[in-house]
Amino acid sequence: MAIYHMSCFCLIAPMAVALILGWWLVAASRAQQLPQPSLSLHPSQGVSLGDTVTLRCHLPQLAAWVWLYQEGGRTHNKYKDKEQDAVEFSFGNTSWKHAGNYRCQYHVSEPLGTSEKSDPVELVLTGEDTGDRGLPHGNLVVAVVRGCAAVLVFFLGLFFVLDARSLWIQRDRSPGAEQIQWL
Repeated sequence: MAIYHMSCFCLIAPMAVALILGWWLVAASRAQQLPQPSLSLHPSQGVSLGDTVTLRCHLPQLAAWVWLYQEGGRTHNKYKDKEQDAVEFSFGNTSWKHAGNYRCQYHVSEPLGTSEKSDPVELVLTGEDTGDRGLPHGNLVVAVVRGCAAVLVFFLGLFFVLDARSLWIQRDRSPGAEQIQWL
């Protein structure tokens, strides 16, 4: 009887592996059946530093989660409902960090799958390079204010220490003051 149970186990393990592998292949084939999205840039050319630019990912599916990938950079995502045929990703006040190649991709739950990425679209910015590479001027103002506050606190602390020291000296020199003897 023990030999019969062992042979059943030897048959069940390969069947489980085959079942899992088959499920994975079906899921992978469904993902490949989703049409590729297309990505467009608006305005398509002549984008200057500080302008607003919009990337539109056009989808053939009704409702989907959409991802926008910047090559070597950030990833953004949005949900597209049934009424829209495209999802817009807008960047206001563009800076050098926004320049580069972008692709979009979508994911649907019915049937479960993820599309291939769209063909790349390149965002080329024009304008004078000021060297700040998109750092907001607000950070400089905050740094200067913090530096001034630190200097003010330092000098106030120094003033109070020196003022307290002069009061201690005056107290020690005044007539009738208790004389403290140090050991």
